[in-house]
Parts: sequence; C-alpha cells; structure tokens
Amino acid sequence: MSFVMQRKVLVATVATAPLLAMAFAASAETSVSNARTTPIATSTATGTAADDIKITADGSIKPTAAGAIVTIDSNNKVTNAGTLSTNGVNDSVGVLILGGKTGGLTNSAAISLLEDYTPTDSDNDGDLDGPFAQGSNRIGVRLTNAGTFTGDILNEAGGAISVEGNNSAGILLEGPVVGNVTNLGSISVVGDNARGVRIAAPVTGKVTMGGTINVQGAGAVAQDIAANINGALVLQGGTSATGYRSTSRPSTLDALNKLDADDLLQGGSAVRITGDVTGGVLLQGSNYSTKVGTDGNTVVTSIASSSTGTSSISVSGSAAALQIGSASQNVTLGAVGAGDNAFGLVAKGTISASGVYNGVTSTGLSIGADGGRTTTLVGGLRNDGQISAGSYEANATAVILNNGAVADQILNRGTITSTSSSFAGSGVTATARGVVLGAGSNTTSLNNIGTISASRTGETGDAVAVLDQAGTLTSITNTGSIRAAVGAPQFKADGTTATVTASGKAIALDLRANNAGVTFTQATPTSFTSTTTFPSTDTVTSTDTTVATTTPTTVGDVLFGGGNDTLNLASGTLLGAMSFGAGQDRLSITNGAVALGSLTDSDGRLDISVASGSLGIVNSETINVSSLNIGSTGKILFSADPSAGTATKLVVSGSTTIASGAELGIRLANLVKQPTTFTVIQGSNISAGTFGNSLLAQSPYLYVATSRADANNVYIDVRRRTAAEIGFNKAETSAYDAVFAALGSDSTLASSFLNQSTRDGFRDLYDQMLPDQGEGLFAALQSVNQQVSAATMFRPDPGDRYGPDSLWIQEITSLTRRDTDQTLGSDTQAFGFVAGYEAMGDAGGALGVTLAYASLEEHDTVAKVGEHTTASFVQTGAYWRRSVGGWRFNAGGGVGYGFFNGKRRFIAPDTNADGVADLVLKNNADWNGLTSNAYAGVAYEAKMGRFFARPEGRVDYVWLREGKRAESGGGKGFDLTVDKRTSSNLSGELGLVMGADFGKNVWWRPEVRVGYRQTLAGSVGDTVASFQGGNPFTLAALNDKDGAVTAGFALRAGTPMSYLALEGGVEATKKQKRYNLRLAGRAMF
Repeated sequence: MSFVMQRKVLVATVATAPLLAMAFAASAETSVSNARTTPIATSTATGTAADDIKITADGSIKPTAAGAIVTIDSNNKVTNAGTLSTNGVNDSVGVLILGGKTGGLTNSAAISLLEDYTPTDSDNDGDLDGPFAQGSNRIGVRLTNAGTFTGDILNEAGGAISVEGNNSAGILLEGPVVGNVTNLGSISVVGDNARGVRIAAPVTGKVTMGGTINVQGAGAVAQDIAANINGALVLQGGTSATGYRSTSRPSTLDALNKLDADDLLQGGSAVRITGDVTGGVLLQGSNYSTKVGTDGNTVVTSIASSSTGTSSISVSGSAAALQIGSASQNVTLGAVGAGDNAFGLVAKGTISASGVYNGVTSTGLSIGADGGRTTTLVGGLRNDGQISAGSYEANATAVILNNGAVADQILNRGTITSTSSSFAGSGVTATARGVVLGAGSNTTSLNNIGTISASRTGETGDAVAVLDQAGTLTSITNTGSIRAAVGAPQFKADGTTATVTASGKAIALDLRANNAGVTFTQATPTSFTSTTTFPSTDTVTSTDTTVATTTPTTVGDVLFGGGNDTLNLASGTLLGAMSFGAGQDRLSITNGAVALGSLTDSDGRLDISVASGSLGIVNSETINVSSLNIGSTGKILFSADPSAGTATKLVVSGSTTIASGAELGIRLANLVKQPTTFTVIQGSNISAGTFGNSLLAQSPYLYVATSRADANNVYIDVRRRTAAEIGFNKAETSAYDAVFAALGSDSTLASSFLNQSTRDGFRDLYDQMLPDQGEGLFAALQSVNQQVSAATMFRPDPGDRYGPDSLWIQEITSLTRRDTDQTLGSDTQAFGFVAGYEAMGDAGGALGVTLAYASLEEHDTVAKVGEHTTASFVQTGAYWRRSVGGWRFNAGGGVGYGFFNGKRRFIAPDTNADGVADLVLKNNADWNGLTSNAYAGVAYEAKMGRFFARPEGRVDYVWLREGKRAESGGGKGFDLTVDKRTSSNLSGELGLVMGADFGKNVWWRPEVRVGYRQTLAGSVGDTVASFQGGNPFTLAALNDKDGAVTAGFALRAGTPMSYLALEGGVEATKKQKRYNLRLAGRAMF
C-alpha cells in the first residue's frame, strides 16, 4: 500500500471517530422500567449527567406533590411508553419542556393528571350538579417561554393525555418551536377554561392534529392556535368542545325545564385560530374528482387514505365550531397548495355546531373577529366536506365571514346546511342562514358545486341560503343546489300537536345590500379533477361510483340590489321570486332552463330574454321592462286573478320580439266565470310570429285558452270548456253548472280543479263531486230479494215426501257490477241471511214466513279510500208453495226497513310533490228507507230416470223508498242535500233447470240452470241534489230495460229431516253483471 493510500485511510479513520462517538452517545438513554414516585429530568437523568429518558411500558412515575413529573431541561429527548400520572395534585405537569433546548418528546402511552371527584345530584332533580372539576392548573405537556425549543413534539396514536382540572390543558406551548407538533392519539381535558392543545408561541414546522381532542367545561377550547405557524396546520382527527353536562337534548319538556345553570354552561370553539398559518389550514378527508358523462350520469372517483384520518370538528353550544380570526391582530392563512388546493382553508371533513338547548345560537365556521382587524384566507375557502349548524328557538349559521374577513373565492363542493327550529306558540323569531358575508367582509366570487341550504321551522323567521351583507360579490355560479325552506311547526313544546302557519320567507340569495352589480349564473355541472392532499407516504385506495348527474336547482327567492344585475339561467330550475332593484338588469333563460316565481323590477330597466326555456310569472300585476325577447323554443307563463280583475302584464318600453313557435300560457288563481280576454304584453314595437299551442294546452283543463297578437298587444282569451268538449256523460252534464257554481264558493276546492291540466285528472276530481245515484244499491237489493224468493220455491225433499214442519236458513251473497257510459259505474256487495219457518201439508202444499237481514255496500268507480254508501235491511215476509204432480207453484211477498249511511271523499292529487294530497274533504249522511217485495213462480219438473228437466218462470217486484239526506263535514262547496228517491222494478224470468237425483234416504242432487230475465216495468229513481246555497240538479237514472242472460248451478244434499245446498249464479246485461254464491240449510221436525 502506498503512503498516500495509507494516509487516506488514517485520515478517514480519525475523521470518523467523532461521528461514531456521537452515534454511541445518541443511542444511550436512561430507562424507567419500574414504578417510582420521584420526578425525573433529562439534565440529571443518570443521576450525575444529562441523558435521554425512556419510560418503558413497565415503567411509571406517580408523584404526589406539585411540579413536573418529567422535565426536559437539557438537549435531550423523552420517550414515554409507560404511565405518568398524578391524582388530586394541583399545579402538576406531565412533561415540562424548558424553552431554549434541543430535543424532542414522543408519548405513546398515558399521561394522566386526574382527581377523585364525581358530581352528585345535590338538589334531587334527576341530574348531576356542581362543577366538572375541583382542582386546577394541571398540564399534560408544557413548553415554557424560556427560548426556542428545537425538536418535534409527538403524541402518537397510542398516546393518551387525560386531564381533570380547571384552567388546565393537554398540551400547552408557551415558547417557540422549531419542529413539528403532532397529535395522533387522544387528549381529554375536563374543567372550566380547559384547553386540549394551546399553541401560544410561534411554531416553525408542520402542526398536525389527528386522533381525538375533547374538552368539556365553561370556556373550554379543544384546539387554541393563538400564535403563528410557519408551516401548515393539518387537522385529521376528531375534535369537540362543549360546556354542557350532556350534549343530548331531553325528549320531554319536563326534563328540559329541570336543567340547572351548571348544566347549560357555554364552552368555547372546538378549533380557534388567532395566528397566521403560512401553509394554510387543511381539514383532511377523502379526495374526489368527477367526470360528467353525456348519458346523464357522473362518475365520482373517491380517493381515501388508510393512514390519514378524516377531520371532524364539533361544538355543542353557542361558540363557533371553527373560529378563525383575532380581535387584536391581523390573521393570514396562506394557501394550502397549488391548483385546486390554492386556498387558505381547505375543508374536506366535517364542521358541525349544535345549540342543543333552547335559545342557544349555533355557528359552524366563523371567519373574522370583532376589533377592526383583518382575517385573510389567501385564495379563499374551499369546502369538500360538510359544514352544518342547528339550533332550537335561536339563529343558526353554517358559515359566516365577519367584519374584516377576506376570502376572494368561496368554492363549495360539499354540503353547507343550517337548521333553526321552534315549537308552535314559542313566540321566537329566528333565522337559519347557510353562507353569510357580513358587513365589512370581502368576497367577490361564490361557486357552488355541492349543496347550500337553510331550513327554518317556526311560525316566524326566515331561511336564507346565501346572504351578502357586504355587497362585494360580483359573481355567483351554481351547478349544484341552493335551497331555502320555511315550514310550520307541528308540535307545541309540551308535545301536543298544533295547526299553525309559517309567515317567514325562504330566500335562496339575498343580495339586496349589493349595489355594485352581481351576476348569478346557473349552469350545467362540469368535470373536475382534485389534487390529493395526502402525504406521498400514504397508502390510498380509489373507488369509482356512478351517480345521476345533478340537475342544478335554486329554491327560494333571489333578491338583487341596486346595481346592474344579471340572472343567467342556463340549466336546471329556479323556484322562487326574482326581484331586481335599480340598475340596468338582465334576465336570461337558455338551454331549456325553467324559472318559476314572482318577477319584479323597481325601475323598469329589465331586459328579458327567454331564448330557450320557460319563465313562469306568478304575480298577477303590471311589470315594466325595457325589452323582451322570446325565442322559438321559449315559453312564458302568465298569471291571472279573475276575482281581483288583475293579471300579469309586461309593459315593454323598448323592442318586443316573439319568434314563431314561442309559447304563452296562463295560470289562474281562481275561476273565470265569463269569457275573458287578458292583455299579457303591451308595447309600441311588437314583432310576433305564429304562437305555439302546447303551453296553452297545459292551462287548467276546465278552460279553453288561445293566444293572439296585434301591433301593440298580445292577448290570451279564456272561456269555460263545454260539457261536450270534456266528453261528459248524461249524468255528468246535468250537474256541470251546479258543480261550477259550488267551486266558486270554495277557493281551495276550486284550486284543486285549476291544478288539473288533463282531461283524466279533471274528470277524476269532477266525478268525486257527484252524489251516489243508488243504481248499484237498488240492483243489489233486487238480487237479495230474488235469492229470498228462490229459497221459498224449493221442496225440502226431492222424493215428494212431506212431513213435519221445518226451519231453514240460507246465506245471501251478491256482487253487482255496473259499467255504463251514461252514469257513474259502481261495485256493490251484499251479504246476509234469510231464515224461514214453514208448515207442510200432506197434499203437497206449504205455508211459511221469512225473516231476512242483508248488508249492502256500494262503491262507485271514482270512490276514494273511505268512500262508500252502505245500507242495512231487515225484511219479513210470507210465502206459499204447492206441488201438483210435476207442477210447482209458489208466491210470496214482504216488507222491510232500511238504514242508510253515505260517506263521500274528495282527495286531490299531490301536485306539489310533498307526499300529501293537496286537499282532502270528508262528509257523512244518514237516512232511512222502506222496501217491499212480491214474487210468484211456476215450474214443471219432468223426470227421465234419475235425470230431470224443469222449465220454470217467475216474476219479481221490488220497491224502495229512500228518505231525504243532508251531508255535513265537507264544507259549502262539497256537501250535498239529496231529495227523496223512489225506485221500483218488475221483472220476469224464464229458465230451464237440468239435473239428476242420487240416493233415497240420503240423497244429493246437482243442477245447472240457464235463463233469461226481462224488466217489465219500473225504474231507478232520479237523483235530485243541490250544493249548499245552489240550484238543484238532476242526475237521471239509466233507463235500462235490457234483458239479462242468467246462469246458475246448485249442489243439494240431504236426508228426510234436513238438507244442505251450495248455490251460485250470474246474471249479465250489457251494462250490469250480478254474481252470487251462497249456502242454504234446512232442518225439519
């Protein structure tokens, strides 16, 4: 080896020696592997020298005096895998780090500073009383302000810091840190003014808050970022704060009233940021991208990490869940990243706030603080997660930018919701608000791809999805959903139901404070690709889901201010008022979009263009505009209030251009009683092509509407449709004028008809207005009496043996189905029994009496659930029967009394799609009636061995007199008074029965029968009815004299002393069919 080479080796060896020495020194540490009660410090870890300290899983340090359990007071590190704890010791610290040192802290086990204290129920009201904690000044990890600490502070996934005490904290950094501060474990602090993590001095590095951080107590804050962070702040775990003893709202008023003041303490925010964060604030969660297809579907690609958690920030109380901003200094959040991460705040997890108890406001995300300072989110705010706020008897705000807040853009790709609820009779007026730009804030752009909603339940109070009090917005784009809803409460505070109304307003966009001009564009969703925010070391999984492409929607009023405003509706729907203030404004509808609501402009400078799509104007008043253009596929729906004599009229000061194919329509608030012409457009320069008709065809079916134009006006003519045009049958036609007059006495009932634009929908409602004509009921009564008469004509024994007297009973069943084009069809069921007693003589004759009961129920073809007419009849009668050779003769008759009940229902369809019928009316009527019947028959039975044939003929007469009835319960426009009605029928029937006899003492006889029945005289009575205060109308009964083919069967069996029979039959005419199946039995004695 040469000298040169030897020298190089020597130099290398000598140079390496110090490094090896340092490596051996670094690997050395002092371990605590047993239980001890004396504290330990790195400066004297070995007893004589400084060293790193490791508390092993078997080690524990549990002192009983105040002070630090472990102290980092030299350039060394501490690792805790064991237990550091005190019990009931004030002014205690788990790990104390002196500033100005270089080292580090890793906690993977327990730091517990607890006390033996449990609140009790001192006033016996069923809940605990007293403070949450009694001790104070207990801190899990504390860094003092003695200089800059260089190194990482880490609470690992297995680390658990638990503290009980007032004015206490889990981690408190009072001195600057150069390094990363990370929590992946759990931190729990209970006590007033508790802090889960408080950063009170600058951090140069990344701050990651994962795991769980929970605090409970008055003024408690889970994460208090009170100093600057020269790096990023990443939240990827669960964080909660409350001052309440319980965050579950009691279900009863009594339990709510028993709560004490110490149960309802107000905590602080879950996360409060009052310092700069140069790397922005990231609330971790899944990343997702979308690809909008041409087939109406969107593929959503979601990317999740197995090692990075999802942020959850929650507050129960009045403090904001996430509060950003300081009253004493300006705060700036730098951008999280580049591209779609170039926002000061990127929220992909959940932020939720709940007031829980009555009168407590709730705020999800609050940016800016009082004091005149600025809070700047560089690039703005992006939300991919869920931000929510909910309250009872108080305001709820999901996102608010306060005075001094600056966020150039708000991009919402997730969900922002607020709900405020009040009980009926509470007297509270509160507001639910989704996104609020407070006075003095500055945001120029709002882009909503997800959902922004506000919902208020209460008798008073508004719901506002977006509120711009600053007046700085210049652009709002919606490709998702912006919704506001107001509803009436159903219950009082005591749980009883209430019927009240809601007077509040549902406002989607409140831009009235904006006088610089704003453009609101609603457009079709587009694809976007999101840049992941997970560390490159994370393992991620990607999932594709196909969903229906969102149709952009705005529900609620859109209220503009005094600037030059534009509403550009290029896709989807807008349901709500469109209010333009002063300024040269523009309303543009394209690509088949739909807008429906009232339209106003304060100064008449509004250009309207409906190039392709629909504009529905619900206010029936004059609207001054500067120009009007309706394209060939454009539609405008006007409104009229005939009772008030008003209608929508667009008075155009400039040009009016209506292309051929453009369509006009009209919505009626109430009935048009006489043919009327409505002037809907007026101007001095109208150019109109040929109007299309499909929109007018969707006018209320009750009317025929046509449009026309001249040089200065456009008209819509409206007249009532005739009965022939509707296609009414005879009965429907006769009631038309009476029904129309009745609708005029009930505006709600009339509205149900005006909502129907089709013949079938209109006739369905119309037929519900008509009374039951009783034809099916009377036909069923005929069938009942025919079954009674048939029962009396049979001998008890086919062998001509006549013996003792007999009792017999027979079931009565019948189904009568009427189907006619001149009256309403119906189905009527009858069920009952007839019993008889007869005495038989040796000469072949018999005399008997009958007692019958029958229950009838009729449903007409338009009957709704619960609608029917029922009748119960009790009849008694007498009969005679005689056999002479093969001849058989019978005759009889009877009288009866009937008890009638009628229930009518009116059920309008659910046109507003809220899951409830638009109108339900119910009424009821009771009345009585008398009935009589008579019958006679003759037959001849010829035997041919065991077989026989029996030609037979009979006549039947039925008479029914129904009393007058008056309905009640359905209101003036629905209830009817129906006059007395008399019906009768005389019919004759010829038939042929064929069968066979088997056996003697025990016998059985099958039979089949065919025949023909013809009505000889009589008819169903006409129905004369009237609505309250209206003229009577007559529904003429069908004059049905058609003959009927009859067919039947019987299977009889018996002994000399009894028999049993199963019988059935059918009778069919062109417009009516009757079916019956019954059992009969007889016993002789």
